[in-house]
Amino acid sequence: MDLRIVLGLALMLVSPAWSQPAASAGPEFQARMSAASHAYEELDYEHALEQLDAAKTVARDSRERGQTAIFRGLVLADLGRRQEALASFKNGLSLLPDASLPVKVSPKVSRDFEEVKRTVQEELTRSPRPPSDAPNAMPDAQVALVPPRAQAEVRHTRSMPVLPLALLGGGVVLGGVGGYFGLQSRSNVNAARDDAFYSDRTAHLDSARGQALAANVLLGAAITAAAGAAVVWLLTDDPPTSRTEVSP
Repeated sequence: MDLRIVLGLALMLVSPAWSQPAASAGPEFQARMSAASHAYEELDYEHALEQLDAAKTVARDSRERGQTAIFRGLVLADLGRRQEALASFKNGLSLLPDASLPVKVSPKVSRDFEEVKRTVQEELTRSPRPPSDAPNAMPDAQVALVPPRAQAEVRHTRSMPVLPLALLGGGVVLGGVGGYFGLQSRSNVNAARDDAFYSDRTAHLDSARGQALAANVLLGAAITAAAGAAVVWLLTDDPPTSRTEVSP
């Protein structure tokens, strides 16, 4: 495969919240979601639900909570718990209205997901939510008038170290390639389900196990690189640079 294609897949696979703009997920949340994905690929649905519950407890924002709810809906759908899956889809799409399914699923599950998505988007259109970062209105009585004056401020800024950025970039690429192998493993598991012959199923499952192992190793390395970047950043003792600003 061309290297540019691999890197392109890596950048797409690590894009947060399935094309939702947000900061990178925390290492613990990534680890829980990776474990849930691996359990789902191995058809260990109960363990996948346990990992998703753990991921929900460490989710830092609405994007991560939405991801967890949507993935939980997929697992519940595979278990035949349709009503619970629909409720979980709705919870996730209420937080991520434009999200898409992260993996290929059966037409029935995909149809249920798209119907819930359409309903949630219609509800949000009728009753739009204020943005989460919208400032609260301040009563007029509490507004203090500040007399204009020129004031010189000396602000200290910290230069950006190169090593943490390099580690973080390497973690992104490793995570993307690991995600690609994870998708390949999932594809082989799906193919094994459809094969009529035992030998073909065995071959697909063997390939899936090898790809899943590679995905786990790469994702583990990605998490380690991200953690290393954070540690280096915190331990780097760069002298701050002074910058003088004049503000009214």
